[in-house]
Amino acid sequence: MRPVLQIALDVDDLFKALSMSTRIVAELGCGNIWIEAGTPLIKAWGRIGIDVLKKSTNCFVVADTKTMDTGAFEGEIVLSAGADAYTVLGLADGSTIRESIDKAHEYNKLLIVDLINHPNPYNRALELDKLGVDVVLYHVGIDVQRSRGLTIDQLIDEIKMLRKNINAKIAVAGGIKHGKAKPLVDAGADIVVVGSAITKAEDPVDSARKFLEEILS
Repeated sequence: MRPVLQIALDVDDLFKALSMSTRIVAELGCGNIWIEAGTPLIKAWGRIGIDVLKKSTNCFVVADTKTMDTGAFEGEIVLSAGADAYTVLGLADGSTIRESIDKAHEYNKLLIVDLINHPNPYNRALELDKLGVDVVLYHVGIDVQRSRGLTIDQLIDEIKMLRKNINAKIAVAGGIKHGKAKPLVDAGADIVVVGSAITKAEDPVDSARKFLEEILS
């Protein structure tokens, strides 16, 4: 698997999300780009947003549901709307994660488990790998980075250790800026999730292009 740039559309304006994503895809294609229907977009627009995003871009679409319970039920909603993957929180019970895996695989889609705010993300990632999740999202939120004093360089060290010990794909998210994506890929990340560095850029297409060039170099 070549490295993937996942663009997180963490907005509540569907028209803005569509305008931005279609412009990016028109210039850069979908070969190494995944489009994420961010949590705010899903809360604002639900399955309609996912359906329109999928049909407008024809890219791999991730529904960032951040599911904590009723995993199969929520999975059915977004997968039937056209999502290619959805997210469950690593804090969820094992039974929720197992039923979510089954639901995703029923559709031949992917289950991503988001480790945001987990007290021990590394050990939880090992457990999730044994359960058979497709992607482990090592997500260190900006607030947590500040409170823990965690730097991207320290995160890189954790990703290197994780890569040696799990078979699942590794995604990384959390305030990633230009110049920091390539080291994460070199450390073993398969998917780099970028939000505001693209969506709030003066030129989102150019910003996405730079990230894509960086991770593929």
